[in-house]
Amino acid sequence: MRKIFTSILLLTLCTTLIFAQDRVREKNMKGDWKMIIDVDMDEVSEEMEEESWFGYMISGALTGLVENVLDEIDIKMKFMDGGKLKITVIAFGEEEIEYGEWYINGEGQLVIIDEDNEHDDNDVWMMNGDNLVSYQLRSGGRLERQEVYLKRL
Repeated sequence: MRKIFTSILLLTLCTTLIFAQDRVREKNMKGDWKMIIDVDMDEVSEEMEEESWFGYMISGALTGLVENVLDEIDIKMKFMDGGKLKITVIAFGEEEIEYGEWYINGEGQLVIIDEDNEHDDNDVWMMNGDNLVSYQLRSGGRLERQEVYLKRL
């Protein structure tokens, strides 16, 4: 019985470590990154269709519209020394530049503060392979992966 318990515990621990996110390190942050919004339009469409007949009617048009809008938006972030951040947004041919700040909290998570929004402790970024993935902090300290990530340019 003790061997079975130990085996299950080791298997659970190994599985958790395999899927764990990596801590963000300041030396890996500096430079240019491109934001990718990875919305699964098929999943969104299915959820809308399940809600009502009206959802079914508009799901195709809405998902197509959202995909077209996302294709027209390009967001780049430049992480600089001193926790400074330059955000370049190109949408429908118009370019806008904003500035913000960034830091790495005690848990090794990247926190981004833009000039328009107050600090939000619920949104953090963690390394997942070569990408910085957005997570929302839920109750109990649980991280929920969002459909947004940054890819180094």
